[in-house]
Amino acid sequence: MLKKLKNSLLRLNIILLSVVMIISFSVIYLIIWRSMQADIQEQLRSVPAGVISNAIISDQQDGSSRLPGRVPISGRPELAINYSKVFVVNLGSDNSVMSVFSRLDLKDRDYIKAVNYVLKKKNFTGSISLAGRRWEYRVSQGQGNSIVFLDVQDVHDALWLILRNMLIVGIFVLGVLALISYYFASRAIRPVEESIRRQRRFVSDASHELKTPLAIINSNAEAIMADKAATVESQQKWLDRIGEESDRMNTLIDSMLQLARSEESSGGESLPADISEAAEKEINRVEAILFEKGISLTFKKSVSKAIARCDAERIRQAILILLDNAVKYTENGGKVLVETGCSRNMVFVRVSNTGSGIPKEDLSRIFDRFYRVDKSRNSSPSPQAEAGVGQSGYGLGLAIAKNIVERDRGRIRVDAEEGTVTFTIELPPAN
Repeated sequence: MLKKLKNSLLRLNIILLSVVMIISFSVIYLIIWRSMQADIQEQLRSVPAGVISNAIISDQQDGSSRLPGRVPISGRPELAINYSKVFVVNLGSDNSVMSVFSRLDLKDRDYIKAVNYVLKKKNFTGSISLAGRRWEYRVSQGQGNSIVFLDVQDVHDALWLILRNMLIVGIFVLGVLALISYYFASRAIRPVEESIRRQRRFVSDASHELKTPLAIINSNAEAIMADKAATVESQQKWLDRIGEESDRMNTLIDSMLQLARSEESSGGESLPADISEAAEKEINRVEAILFEKGISLTFKKSVSKAIARCDAERIRQAILILLDNAVKYTENGGKVLVETGCSRNMVFVRVSNTGSGIPKEDLSRIFDRFYRVDKSRNSSPSPQAEAGVGQSGYGLGLAIAKNIVERDRGRIRVDAEEGTVTFTIELPPAN
């Protein structure tokens, strides 16, 4: 489906680009053609009919005669025609050829043929083909008609060369644009592909997570049904297990709903908030658990107040998730360090803990939904979750934290060194 969508986008882009290019090149070509046509008509109009008539009279006075069946041709140097590509045919009132004035090496029959073409077309201006070349003509009316012919083969060849070059350039540009369109179509579809891939993995992981408690509930229910005469007290063990697994399912479903809401909601109102104060409040919530595990916690503030523009309640939730994660993966007697401050024009809160660390191959997926580094701890909620603090051990907490931070135009990252893991939240400052 995605491949079809990408191909459709690519085809649509190529069609749109082709249409735009054809229209653009057509407009350019039309402008050039009209300019050349205007120049041709100007040249045709620049041969005055009065000069042609005077030349005829002068020619006749000098004794030139029209031979029967032959077109008289004069190449008089004083003729007021300065174009080496122009010839003029003068016609009588009955459209018979009176004289031809030309400096071109054409045969008599070519001139007659040219006149016949014009008389057949019955237009005052137009174009004909003669002697293997292209000619434009203009008819000037008086006592008789004078037809001025202009050789425009070079102009015609230039227009064809322009058109050919436009086609070559157009094909080349279209090919380049097609490659660019393919690149951007691939980039445009990539988030959709990633979204579908993540959705499929989410459904698969959620199904897997729900399958285990459902199987346990089902087996315990079968154990109860196997002895229908037993008392509730004797079946208490099975009932307790059903209750535990029901609680696990509720916790998982609540986490999934919370993640969905964090992804779909636009977030609360972003107001100035003291991140140091928010971190301190969340530290107080996990203080009892830290004491039970013998974990020492150090809180450092590089500035007295680290004011960020954010949704304070949701950022507190993200900080709590990081604290929950740190407590869960810190061994008894370990250390947790929380720091707040300002760096690189951003307000930050940093949570570090000692422990086994995170393998480098897992760092790129640490914020993925249902992803857990410690696969052996994938079936039981953390003590914090049981106490109503933080997220359960289903691999959703960090994904929720990431969504919360990004909704406030911030970013979250993880750094792992040997024996130490550090999560950092960075938020835009209030000023």
